[in-house]
Amino acid sequence: MMDHVLLSGGASKDPADRLSEELRSLKSASGLTYARISEHTHYAKSSWERWVNGKQFPPRDAVERIAAVCQADERRLLELWTRAEACRTAAAAPVTAGHSGAPGDGDAASQDRRQMALWSLTVLALALTAGLARSVAQGRELRRGTLPGGGA
Repeated sequence: MMDHVLLSGGASKDPADRLSEELRSLKSASGLTYARISEHTHYAKSSWERWVNGKQFPPRDAVERIAAVCQADERRLLELWTRAEACRTAAAAPVTAGHSGAPGDGDAASQDRRQMALWSLTVLALALTAGLARSVAQGRELRRGTLPGGGA
């Protein structure tokens, strides 16, 4: 039974960097390949490569699973994950300040979809207004008997 002890140094490093270091250390100490970790955790080996190398932040469940697979101190690893997640959330907070908090508010694709919908509604409103104005004008001309092609 391998009881891996988490590194305690690196207090000045970003918690997300420390988390990826811990994941690298766990992987290395376990001797498992990404493929074997994937088999034991049901996450793709490409996801593990991104998480372990700090290219992407891992979900909490993945951290719990690798701790179990590598027989690491899950509580300490999850504390580090929680600190890293709190830093990520705090860093993202100014970007989303003033939004309603609905899912996708800060997402660029979501903002693009909202802007496209707004433009579509604007064009529709203009077309309806132009059609209504034309109908009103034709109605006046018809009442006056001045509509081209209209007999009186």
